[in-house]
Amino acid sequence: MDKKFCRYSATGNTFLIFDNRDDSLSDLGQQVYETWCRDHQVDGLLFVEKPKGPRTDFHMRYLNADGGEVEMCGNGARSILHFVARRLQLPVEGDVYSFSTMNSIYKGKDTELFPILMTEIKDWGLLDVSDLLPTSLSYYLNTGVPHAIFEVEDLDNFDVLENGKRIREDKRFIKGANANFFSIIKENEIKMRTFERGVEGETLSCGTGATAVALALGKLRGWGPEVKVKVPGGNLIISFNKDFTEVYLSGPVDFLGESLLNAL
Repeated sequence: MDKKFCRYSATGNTFLIFDNRDDSLSDLGQQVYETWCRDHQVDGLLFVEKPKGPRTDFHMRYLNADGGEVEMCGNGARSILHFVARRLQLPVEGDVYSFSTMNSIYKGKDTELFPILMTEIKDWGLLDVSDLLPTSLSYYLNTGVPHAIFEVEDLDNFDVLENGKRIREDKRFIKGANANFFSIIKENEIKMRTFERGVEGETLSCGTGATAVALALGKLRGWGPEVKVKVPGGNLIISFNKDFTEVYLSGPVDFLGESLLNAL
């Protein structure tokens, strides 16, 4: 099959991105997609598909490393925005693209840090997660996907794999949850590590997780209007207004190369 794909990294989250507006890659099966992720050691697959409504420029479909489709990926959304704007060069009025995901519509700017307006902020504190890890701050929040958040003192030596797996699989989360662990550097600046469902391990970055932690600190400790989140793969910036109605996720995006699908 003579079809190209591009490899991307967004603060360490890695993806293969495909132009699938002809739907030729839509129904290959979870095992095929999982094999692609494993063979190329990426966190997920992104597909640019035909718009699903008159208000959007394209549809984004995201598959985790296990080949299963999930609701949203913040760094994936920023990467696909780069791909659409810089590689496909889809026409758009101004520098703002509108695109749909599984459950919502997002807007992103074709600027240096490819900010995404996060439109799925819900379930603030819906679940009590304080019993899952003794800590001074724990919180649950859905920022497109569900997140359990915990403050830890010694993040560098914290066992993310053991604790993350246990938390991710807890039965109170109907579809599982990402587990985010953070420590404070100073006000409005933290470092964070994440155990991600679907990848079933620690990832170098998690955009929706960084958003969830920043908003939790904004709500519970009055932080803002901008929080810097240092993840193992780089730095993310979460900016938001006082009532959390405008929340942006920003950070670097890197195009790593292009190959043919038959090379998979």
